[in-house]
Amino acid sequence: MKRAILIASIFLSVNVIAQTDTASSKKQDTIRIGNMVIVGDNTASTEEKQHVVNITIDSKSKHNRNKGVKIYGGVDTLVSINDDTVKVGRLKIVNKREGTAGYGQKNWESILDGDFKKTNISIEREPKKLKPITTNWWIFDLGFANLVDNTAPLMYAANYSLPYQSMMLSAPTSTNLKLNNLKSSNVNIWIVQQKLNLYQHYWNLKYGVGIEMFNFRFEQPISFSNTPGNYVYFDNAHFKKNKLFVEYLTVPIQLNYQSNPENNKSFYASFGMSAGYLLQSHTKQISEERGKKKMNGNFDLNNIKMSTIGELGVGSIRLYGSYSMTNLFDKNLTSFDMNPFAIGLRFSKF
Repeated sequence: MKRAILIASIFLSVNVIAQTDTASSKKQDTIRIGNMVIVGDNTASTEEKQHVVNITIDSKSKHNRNKGVKIYGGVDTLVSINDDTVKVGRLKIVNKREGTAGYGQKNWESILDGDFKKTNISIEREPKKLKPITTNWWIFDLGFANLVDNTAPLMYAANYSLPYQSMMLSAPTSTNLKLNNLKSSNVNIWIVQQKLNLYQHYWNLKYGVGIEMFNFRFEQPISFSNTPGNYVYFDNAHFKKNKLFVEYLTVPIQLNYQSNPENNKSFYASFGMSAGYLLQSHTKQISEERGKKKMNGNFDLNNIKMSTIGELGVGSIRLYGSYSMTNLFDKNLTSFDMNPFAIGLRFSKF
């Protein structure tokens, strides 16, 4: 503990202003703080000696633990500083050393001695330094997925009856295409996200890149075919598992608000849009009749997905949601009109 730093910190904590003396009016060995005068010799005037503060520095060996600095006001000791103890009036701060009683204790009582009835102890942390751009890697989403079917009922029979009759299969209906809600999932892995400060770190622009994955689990035996036209049909097998998997490379852009930028556990909200491009799609089916069967293909899916997105929460776990404004299927190749949506939990630092 450096004595000069300790003395300076004690003087700065006093709510007084040190008056700077000019060379012509004050001697260079005198410092005046309010009505207190610190002098380096005995040349002070009679009036100054009434408020004089004497500083005594112990010049004993550096191995002597009791060496230190003492500041006196008249006959009273105002401040006493040595290697392991600082005493300010009736308050004493002790740095317990190994081998002494109470060593290793972390509570205030183990390092402070004195009258605390009129003493207020507070710890003030230095304000968190916020960067204009912050980066977050590997964000994970886990949620439920579903489809909003806007297909006109007459379009099912009008567009699919003839092909299915030739294939001896049945045309699908809106009822057939309903999903198993508990088993239809959305998993997203955001490789990187950044947050750009727009206004005092309360408002930010949030953007990134990642992978969106949807598992649509059908309740009914719906199958997809890679035959010309990529027909979707109502199958005659009994599937234990029947899903359509789609994967997108997605870039989200959001306007972000945080109630307290210095506190990671404060209220957090974002809303915006995302653009996705279809990377792959496949079906996976398990049945007694056919066993395990996996088929890759486009299945007349739309290659582009535009969605509205948002998140809301406190801390590192929050709710997220997305709703696709574009059709899951390509309208130029099929009359299906379905919009995927998802809701779930996001695990992220910001």
